Amino acid sequence: MSLPGLDSWVVRSPEPIAAEVGDGLVMLSVQEGKYFSLNPTAAAIWRRLESPMRVGELCDHIVDEFDTSPEHAVQAVSAFVAKLIEQKIAAVSPMQPSSGKGRGSDD
Repeated sequence: MSLPGLDSWVVRSPEPIAAEVGDGLVMLSVQEGKYFSLNPTAAAIWRRLESPMRVGELCDHIVDEFDTSPEHAVQAVSAFVAKLIEQKIAAVSPMQPSSGKGRGSDD
C-alpha cells in the first residue's frame, strides 16, 4: 500500500451508506460488500473528504481538532487515506478543484 503525498487531492466515494454512532461513524459499502466502523478521528477525515481536499490540509485540520503533533497526523492521516483508496471508497482526484483565484501574471 503506497501512501498518498501531502499534495495529493483526495475525495470520498458517494457510495457507502454512513450513520453517526456516538462520536464515530459506521459505513456500509454495498458495492464492495464491506462494513466499516470509524473512530472519531477517522470519522472527521471522512466527513472532510465530501469535497476534494489535499492530504496536507486534512492533516492540518486533524492537528487542530485533536491536538496531536503534525508528525503523528501526517502518518495517521496518510495511512488512513491509503486504506480508503485501497478499499475503493475514496480516490485520488485527478484534478485539483479550481479556487477561482489566479496565480498572478507574467510581468
